[in-house]
Amino acid sequence: KLQPQEFAGSTFTVSNLGAFGIESFTPVLNAPEVGILGVDAITNGVAAGPDGRPVLEPRMGLSLTVDHQIVDGAPAARILKAVADAIADIDLLLLK
Repeated sequence: KLQPQEFAGSTFTVSNLGAFGIESFTPVLNAPEVGILGVDAITNGVAAGPDGRPVLEPRMGLSLTVDHQIVDGAPAARILKAVADAIADIDLLLLK
């Protein structure tokens, strides 16, 4: 219920459509912001278990859109990787 003046002047947005069950989307940048992170729904994905057999594990997609006039793609990809790694190890992050 934010009014436009309450979020004016921001430089980065996090858009969580995963809360509505959306499994994939491309967030659109709102000028003059530098970037927007899209957070997808948590779904079950197949991975190799410790014994090599398939197991289900929770997966969550992330999408990052940046203004390439301000941020180059390589640093943006490193930022997205750091966010993904932090989420993957969220239990360790919360212990700090």
